[in-house]
Formats: sequence, C-alpha cells, structure tokens
Amino acid sequence: MKHVKLFIWDFDGTLMDTYPFTTACLKRALADYGREVSQVEILEQMMVTIGHAVSYYSKRFDLPLLKERFAFYHAEEGRETPRLMPGVEEVLRAIRDKGCVNAIFTNRGDSTYPMLEKAGILSLFDTIVTANSPHFKVKPAPDSVLWLMKHHGAEPEETVMIGDRACDLESGYGAGCLTCHLLTEAVPQSPKCDYRVERVDQMLSLLD
Repeated sequence: MKHVKLFIWDFDGTLMDTYPFTTACLKRALADYGREVSQVEILEQMMVTIGHAVSYYSKRFDLPLLKERFAFYHAEEGRETPRLMPGVEEVLRAIRDKGCVNAIFTNRGDSTYPMLEKAGILSLFDTIVTANSPHFKVKPAPDSVLWLMKHHGAEPEETVMIGDRACDLESGYGAGCLTCHLLTEAVPQSPKCDYRVERVDQMLSLLD
C-alpha cells in the first residue's frame, strides 16, 4: 500500500465491532413475536445488509411491524460507547501522518456520525458516504467508491477499499481499485482480495 493515497473504510465490523449488538437487537425483536432465531443465523442475513436481514425475517414470518420493533431496540445503540476494532485509531493516524486520506463508505445511515464522534475518531475522516448521502448506492455497487476517487483525485491504483465482507470488496473491485480484507471470526468469508489482515494494526507494515 506504499502508493495508496485514498483509504476507503467500511464501518460495521471493520472500524467498529457492532455485530453483537445489532444481531441481538433483531433477535430480541423476533422474540417479541414468539420467533426464536440464533444470532449466528441472523448474522448470515446481515452479511448482505441490516435492512436485508430485517426484510428477510419480516417476510419469512409475516411480521409487517418487525422493522419498527427492531428500530426500537436499535435506538439504544448510541447510549453505549462504541467499541473500536483493535488498532483502528493507530492506523487511521498513521495514514493521516503520511498525508493520505481516510474516507468511509457504509450502508449504515447517519447514525455513523455520532458513533464516530463518541469513539473519538470522527476528525480522522475527510469524507463519509452513508446511506443518506447523495452519492450513495448500496454495496456491492461501485458507484460510491468511484465518486470518492473522483472527489479526492485518486486513481484506482492509488485507492484501497477496506472491509470485512465480500460486498465491501466487490464494490472496490467494481471500481477497479485495490482491496483489503479484514478477516474476522464473526464473518466466515474469505473473498478475493489484494491484501488480507487478521487485525487492523497489521496494516501498519503495509503502509511503508
């Protein structure tokens, strides 16, 4: 990654360890309607998107109000201090020290901002594309990655998309840029990538 100048980060499961809380919220919402589903199974559906998982179970069990019930529990997310993935802040600061750009491309909405602020890393990002941004198109579409490259004047070979899921990396490959896969226990996926790390701080050795 010596020549990379634009680092585009996924949010959930890459910057922050949000999966345990999010899957538990949907599990609680389903339990309210008498449906017992394991968090492992729920996580499999959330690997597409959170919205996909809610829609899937809403249709599967004919629960038209599941989205509202899930939102009720998920609203509690901001009350807790977000848990950063190990090494995230150190790597973000190292990238900034090199004079490079940190950006975010997430399928999450505007809850991204308060979580980053509460975790103390909001100021380390130059641009953030969420589901509420005008330049957003849901992963694995490459549109938002292409927009970020144009916005920051970065060529594909100067850009890397970093994420823990196949859809993150597919959005990067669709835009022609490099990809870095964060291999986590929560996500049993090993998609095609240019780089693979088991911890975010392992990226430090790739920056020099």
